[in-house]
Amino acid sequence: MQNEIIINATAGETRVAILERGTFVDLHIERTSSRSVVGSVIKGRVNRVLPGMQAAFVDIGLEKAAFLYVGDYFDDNREPQRGRGRGRGGNSRHTNIEDVLKEGQAIVVQVAKEPIGTKGARITSNISIAGRHLVLTPWSGRVGVSRRIDGERERRRLRDIVEKLRPKDLGFIIRTAGETAREADLEADVRYLSSVWAKIEDQKLEKPPPATLYSEPSLPIRVIRDFANLETKRIIVDSPEVFQQMTDFVSNFIADPKPSIELHEGPEPIFRHYGIEGRIDANLERKVWLKSGGYLIIDQTEALTSIDVNTGRFVGKRNLEDTVLKTNLEAVREVAYQLRFRNIGGLIIVDLIDMEPYENREKVYRALVDALRGDKAKTNVLEISELGLIEMTRKRTRENLVQTLCEPCPYCEGRSFILSCESVAYKTLREIRYRLPRFSGRQIAVTVNPHVAGTLLSTEQANLDVLRRELGNDIEIRAKRGMHQSQIEIMALDDGQPLKLDIPWLSDVRPKPAEKTTPAKGKRSPRKPRSKATESEKPLEIAAEAGETSSESDEIPALTEPELEEPLSTELAPLENIEVSEISTEENEPEDSGEALENALHSAVPNEPEPEVFEFGDSQEESVDEEADDDHLPMEPFSKEHLKS
Repeated sequence: MQNEIIINATAGETRVAILERGTFVDLHIERTSSRSVVGSVIKGRVNRVLPGMQAAFVDIGLEKAAFLYVGDYFDDNREPQRGRGRGRGGNSRHTNIEDVLKEGQAIVVQVAKEPIGTKGARITSNISIAGRHLVLTPWSGRVGVSRRIDGERERRRLRDIVEKLRPKDLGFIIRTAGETAREADLEADVRYLSSVWAKIEDQKLEKPPPATLYSEPSLPIRVIRDFANLETKRIIVDSPEVFQQMTDFVSNFIADPKPSIELHEGPEPIFRHYGIEGRIDANLERKVWLKSGGYLIIDQTEALTSIDVNTGRFVGKRNLEDTVLKTNLEAVREVAYQLRFRNIGGLIIVDLIDMEPYENREKVYRALVDALRGDKAKTNVLEISELGLIEMTRKRTRENLVQTLCEPCPYCEGRSFILSCESVAYKTLREIRYRLPRFSGRQIAVTVNPHVAGTLLSTEQANLDVLRRELGNDIEIRAKRGMHQSQIEIMALDDGQPLKLDIPWLSDVRPKPAEKTTPAKGKRSPRKPRSKATESEKPLEIAAEAGETSSESDEIPALTEPELEEPLSTELAPLENIEVSEISTEENEPEDSGEALENALHSAVPNEPEPEVFEFGDSQEESVDEEADDDHLPMEPFSKEHLKS
């Protein structure tokens, strides 16, 4: 059975499934909102040149400036810098970035790496545009051949054909897919790539920076370019517009025999019709079942991808070693398939079932290498270690399937686990016990996930009853649907007991002054004898001349336990009602002056203060998270401003 390419093109998303001999081996997805910029040729402007890093930042029209290393830059004369490379050992030893680039300079570059996180895109001036069999390298001016084409005769034949067909000012590299290609196929590629470069040259002169001069074609066109070959039986697409685009491209740039393109017009979705939709969902699972009954566990982390092999339900027929060998052989073939389908790259560790004979380990290793031959991504596989591990690497070509289709779980925040119901139940009991002094005597309600509520009301009922007795009231358990399993809410349902606070300056009760009698006309009332105030009843000292008050101490004295039936009034009688004749302003009588004003202040207070009880009740529903300090009552001390008012 020959290969097939099935394309599902809808508004905003295009999906391409590649079937090789009836097996769904590869899936490509492109979305309008997140289309890749890799491969785009852009005319940019140099923003900053950093000699200390031997690099420059270039504005290419994206949100963040792109990064250009000196080893990735070519001179305007189209000759590469000596020792060019992407690392610190490249041409930075021969050419300084400040010698070849200036701020504000316009240059033509190509995006080599997508912007990632806070980093901008990686760019290069070594432009290359891929065709079906060739890669255009416009500034090299020579013809190269892929190293994967081994035969010297075939390499010479291909080079001679391209040398004859190419324009003299353009260079080309013959791709691995160009092996055994006919002259007509290579001629079609040269014609297509030359027209693309001519358009880039025209736009480079017309457009100011930053401007996109060339973008990679859409996914359906790239599929024809990169995947369609002589073994491709047909290409099936469900969009009339995409069907017309692909037909025009094939007729203009693909040599005979051209691949067959068909339009799917049935009522059933194309992926569902060919049984592809269910395969996509199955291949995203963490556990992958083998036909024998064994299974793989695939875990992708930041550092590496681990694949664990298990026998599962497979028990074999003859002996244990034979069972292990068959399971491992089937597992490595499935590993090669999953790596390609999911597009897993980077470091990969495969944990096989232990095998004693060296011959069996060698068979499994060879089976994995053979299965990876059909993978276009470059792989490097080490032999099976003494621990039964296969260490290998696979080149990252694009985002893997999980990154493309999935996102971290919002419930567990990407950790793959949450606290168990039992753990949350015990945590709830600890929180209640910790808050007992605050909720003492009040009924409280605890709101949790229904699963946690079930645990509290069943296995932890006895511990909950103990807390009820310590609290002296009921603890109500409420189950709330949709609440996160790790979340706990504790609230009070009624007001607490009144709280008595001892206010020290209210306990300093002074005797009421004697009723003032009006003396007979012409007679002066006798002066009141002075008496020393006790330490606890020391009056305010008043400087009559300055008109200011000062307290002996700003601290509140020790408290007593007064009881007050009426609230204290802090309003003072107007000072003009005080008889000034009672106040002496002589410098040699400061004590008499203070005593007279003190008596006047006593007469300004209409009622003597009595002890007062302050009640502090919480709201009907008070959250545990609220911070309150019931031990301190904010009060305004008696100060100089009272007299000034």
